Amino acid sequence: MMIKSTMFVAALTVATIICTAPTLVAQKQQLADTVLVGGRILTMEADDRIVPAIAIRDGRILAVGSDEAIKKFVGDTTKVVELGGKMVIPGIIAAHCHAVGVAKNVLRQPHVELLSIGAVQDWIRQRAKLVPAGTWIRVPRADITRLKERRHPTPEELDVACRTHPVIFTAARKSALNSLGLETIGVKKDEASVPGGEVVFDSEGRVRLIAGANAHLKSFMPTGSHTPEQVRAALQNVHRHYNSVGITSIFERAGSINDFLLYRELHSAGNLTVRMTQTFRSGFRAAKDVASYTEKLGMKTGDGDDWVRVGPLKITVDGGIHWGNTYLREPYGEKRIRFYVHRDPDYRGDLNYSVRQMTEIFREGHRLGWQWCCHVTGDAGVDAVLDSLAAVHREQPDIAARRFSLTHAYFPALDSIARAKKLGVCVDTQPSLYFKDSAAIVEVYGADWAARFIGLGDWVRGGVPTAIAGDHMMGLDPDHAMNAYNPFLMLQVAVTRRNREGDVYGQQQRISRLAALRCLTTSPAYLSFAEDTKGTLDKGKLADLVILDRDYLKCPEDEIAGIRVLRCMVDGRFVYDRE
Repeated sequence: MMIKSTMFVAALTVATIICTAPTLVAQKQQLADTVLVGGRILTMEADDRIVPAIAIRDGRILAVGSDEAIKKFVGDTTKVVELGGKMVIPGIIAAHCHAVGVAKNVLRQPHVELLSIGAVQDWIRQRAKLVPAGTWIRVPRADITRLKERRHPTPEELDVACRTHPVIFTAARKSALNSLGLETIGVKKDEASVPGGEVVFDSEGRVRLIAGANAHLKSFMPTGSHTPEQVRAALQNVHRHYNSVGITSIFERAGSINDFLLYRELHSAGNLTVRMTQTFRSGFRAAKDVASYTEKLGMKTGDGDDWVRVGPLKITVDGGIHWGNTYLREPYGEKRIRFYVHRDPDYRGDLNYSVRQMTEIFREGHRLGWQWCCHVTGDAGVDAVLDSLAAVHREQPDIAARRFSLTHAYFPALDSIARAKKLGVCVDTQPSLYFKDSAAIVEVYGADWAARFIGLGDWVRGGVPTAIAGDHMMGLDPDHAMNAYNPFLMLQVAVTRRNREGDVYGQQQRISRLAALRCLTTSPAYLSFAEDTKGTLDKGKLADLVILDRDYLKCPEDEIAGIRVLRCMVDGRFVYDRE
């Protein structure tokens, strides 16, 4: 792939024409700023058309078609990019991330993926060499679904790694501490509680874990603060990482008005390289909470521009598989109770809202012009959300046009999928979680649950608009972040259904390469009411695109995750160039 001089291209393709002045003016208005020729451009339009060339002007697509058809848009100042047969796809839309949170986490402590207790111990030893004795060491998030041992480290194992610093490891809403850590927070061997939490003992009566007590624990570990300039620079760095894997638009899935204003500030300064749609999360409990919150915002879904736009409101309906409280249709049973260190054998997870509460707040948000998004992971949690939506739908059928989103929906049931389609509901879900967590799901939940986990095939065949995304929240490495955000890893998982261990659970959940790519392009565009401006490469749409190092449609399945982005364009300009 190379850029040729426009004089050379003109000499090959344009004959000298004598024109009147008005004709010259009209022709100049149609000339492109940039054209890409000689490639395989996957437009993702309904007919799956592949064309060799595309013309771009003022951040929009001027035309797509044959090399010959596009050459008429070449002028003296046009940049011509010779693709050399490389594939081009629409810019990838990451429908679920927490980029501001990632930036702040990077400033606090770089994330490292730890996959065994031995790796945790090694990390602690290295960290202890870098910070003064007595300083708290907080282990990067390492979920017990991903540790080889499938459990928290014991205080004794943490002591082996370090006795000179208080150490804390938190997962599944419970914390393991070394002896100095337990002593520092005031845990007594004969006391079963700490402020805001409880002490969990092992079968021999030794302190094993601290359940809850978040505020108490945090009081010993101040996180420090960072200047606005540091946060802006860190966020721009996150966005550069996104561009490097072909991401051109994102949904911030749990932000505040301050995050929204931060993005506006970056855009005003010309420093934004991804388009952002903001989800506003709050703990609404009643209609009055929705009215008060949105009145203070002074905005509603759809406000903004092509760079920074208002998306939905969001609530957290249940828990998750990593936290150990996803809300299920059945009791957890012995294996799950033991794995998450619960006590009640009839526990089904946590449901944070009644159907009545959700009906009330969904109705009020709809009345005020807002789309809704729900964090909901369990099959029974999805049932409760759909019950609430159905109640609103009976009164206000136009709510279906709001494109309500279920985010996560880990274990789709066929009856829920049919209800979701009827109510106009959409989904964003995370194949990278299947990649990293399905081995634990089959052990702890069972093979039938693993076959449903992140059930893309069921959602897609059921006619529910489905986006796939990373839920990126910690770490910068696309594959080894706490939640991997490499789109090509997601595509490979969607196509092969193969996890990190090489196993396949739920062969029926595989989808085609084109269907998978739609989950990263046209479907998230639809979720955000942006299908008229992005998601496909078509005349008049935003010039957001990605040049790949190999052909996504033809390369072997097990090479999809290794696809690399050569160049990434946003708004008609290249924001990333691997060379």
